[in-house]
Amino acid sequence: MQANSKKSNGSRHIKHYLKNRTFQKVLICLVIIAAAFIILEYGAVPKKYWLSLGQRTSYDITAPRDIENTMLTEKLAQDAADAVPPVMLRLESVPIDIINTTSEFIKEVEDTRQNIDKSLQEQGVTKKSKDYKKILELEQALAVKSVEQGIKKFNVPLSGEQIKYLVINASEDELTEFDKLTRSLFSSIMKEEVNASNLTSKVDYIQSEYQNSNLSQDFKNIGALMAKAFLKPNSIIAKDLTDEKKSDAFNAAMESRQIITEGSRILSYGDTVTEDKLEVLKELDLIETGKLDYAFAAGILAVVLLMAFVLVLYMHVFCRKLLDSRKDLILLGVIIILALGSSLILNPVNPLLIPVFIAPMLISILLDLRLGVIINLMLVLAISFITKGNQGMLYTGIIGGTLSAFIVSGANQRSRLSASGLVIAATNGVVIACIDMINKHSGASIANDAALIALNGMLSTIFTIGALPLFESVFNIITPLKLLELANPNQPLIKKLLMEAPGTYHHSLMVGNLAEVATEAINGNALLARVGAYYHDVGKLKRPNFFKENQLSENPHDRMTPNLSTLVITSHTSDGAEIAEKYKVPIAVREIISQHHGTTLAAYFYYKAKKGDKADTVKQEDFRYQGPRPSSKEAAVVMLADSVEAAVRSMIDKTEGKMEGLIRKIIKDKLDDGQLDLCELTLRDMDVIARAFMTVFGGYFHEREEYPDMKVKKFLEDEEAAGIKNEDNGNQQQDAIKVPDPEIEAAEEAKAGYEQY
Repeated sequence: MQANSKKSNGSRHIKHYLKNRTFQKVLICLVIIAAAFIILEYGAVPKKYWLSLGQRTSYDITAPRDIENTMLTEKLAQDAADAVPPVMLRLESVPIDIINTTSEFIKEVEDTRQNIDKSLQEQGVTKKSKDYKKILELEQALAVKSVEQGIKKFNVPLSGEQIKYLVINASEDELTEFDKLTRSLFSSIMKEEVNASNLTSKVDYIQSEYQNSNLSQDFKNIGALMAKAFLKPNSIIAKDLTDEKKSDAFNAAMESRQIITEGSRILSYGDTVTEDKLEVLKELDLIETGKLDYAFAAGILAVVLLMAFVLVLYMHVFCRKLLDSRKDLILLGVIIILALGSSLILNPVNPLLIPVFIAPMLISILLDLRLGVIINLMLVLAISFITKGNQGMLYTGIIGGTLSAFIVSGANQRSRLSASGLVIAATNGVVIACIDMINKHSGASIANDAALIALNGMLSTIFTIGALPLFESVFNIITPLKLLELANPNQPLIKKLLMEAPGTYHHSLMVGNLAEVATEAINGNALLARVGAYYHDVGKLKRPNFFKENQLSENPHDRMTPNLSTLVITSHTSDGAEIAEKYKVPIAVREIISQHHGTTLAAYFYYKAKKGDKADTVKQEDFRYQGPRPSSKEAAVVMLADSVEAAVRSMIDKTEGKMEGLIRKIIKDKLDDGQLDLCELTLRDMDVIARAFMTVFGGYFHEREEYPDMKVKKFLEDEEAAGIKNEDNGNQQQDAIKVPDPEIEAAEEAKAGYEQY
């Protein structure tokens, strides 16, 4: 049992929350936010491709925005740095050292030759000597040993035969020629730059010069070995200076960024995916990984939530009434979702075809101009995620959308809406042309974009005109166009009022004139006030003969008790709301019908009942309208216009001063009675309303100069009219009722205003 009880309590709590208006409004907002987020996230995320390094593409991939190919930029910069020649540092001592070394080598050879000759002479050995051959062999061995020890320090890899040739077999002339050529070759090479990279080529050059000389082959070979042993670089790379120059070249090349511009191809059909292109695709998030990009989605959600917060804050300050209405919130959400959804569908075709102008026009007409402007701005910013920041759409959306909201605001004819389409189309064309010229587009491109955006403006206006009746019907919204249709005399309910209650019909027309002028003077919805006045007494159609303006002879109230008369009279407000609902009259007009008497006292019947009740048990509450009291400026003005029209019409002496005094007294009485507590009228507004009423009555009851022969007739007519008024077709016999002194004035006013019931 306890479990069932807890379950029942839980169900009641859930139902309580579901029926709570605040919970419902929060739920509506959350649904709108969720739908907007899904559309934006789906539309903003770029198309992704399954690609890998070295793969050939089977489609063209264009850049959704400008992006730098960083790998290519760095590669080209490195190539530029590598192309910088090294900074060489000249070693001035090296050429001298090499020349000195070659000279010392030759001198060593010459000294050795002289020492051998001297040794032979000291031993008395000559070429004619019998033992010459034996001694020579001995000395040659000693010479070779001596030369080998002296030449070893030069690190020239000479063989024994080559050394023997140098110190014994070569002639003086050959040695002199070899010395001369060696000095010449090494001196000329040292005048040039010799470094580690060209050392081999320089050695090869000297060796080839030896080979091309007239020397013996032995000397050619020895020269080649000397070149390889003695030659060394006379210039070295200055690493610090070279690194500095390479760094400068690298940095300079990095300034030339390799930018892939928006719309240009990253890869074409059949291209091979290179490392740098793959890196670009990854940076653009165009490589499919099969995973949700949580950072991207979180960013979109954050922007949507911030926009929603700003919008709610704006509506809380400037459109509080709309924020409190579930119906208006749903309508707002439908328009926003339609705008975002259409952008998602049409963006792949052309961003300039997105009908962003529909939303501000519909919101401005159906809800509020200021709200239309702010939502247009937010929608354009949101849609820029889908269009990837398309400049044309951004600027035309902000400028054209704002202009469209202002143009259609208050439009009371469909022809004006159509003309608005032309203005919007022209404005959009000019804006997109300016943007294209800034971006240096061709003339053909400018003309094409201008034509597309102009067509967009026209089609948006046409769609708005076509969609208005649907929104008016589904959401029961009042628009100027709908009000004009309701004000048409051919409307079935208006025609019924004319045929069955002609007095009420003409009274309603007069009240409509008063209400329209007064509402316009206080910056209210004048057209709504006029239409509300036209329909405010349709409840009298249920019993038209019970109301004074429709009576030609007998008055049924003469045979009824005051309580029953009050019930019949006061029920015409609720009857009117029911009849209006049956004829599908919008809620805003039905509210005026229900509220145009508020909780006003039916004073005539109250005092009549009070006079006849000897026990004094009559209560005012039993003789008041059931309400509600007016909650809008328009309903309050209709209430005042209704009371004023009946009272002024019943006046005998309609002078300007008396009419104004009566008007202001009626307004004051309504204020004192609390009938105007729920509307937004100020004391200044009431003064403006009184003066507006006087303006209208001044046109109806202005003085005319009469002919002399008519004065007597007028006097008689005035007397007769006064008599008729006192009788009031049998109903105004209540003038004879004696009312206690404190209530005499109120009873007189009740009698004068009887016709308004």
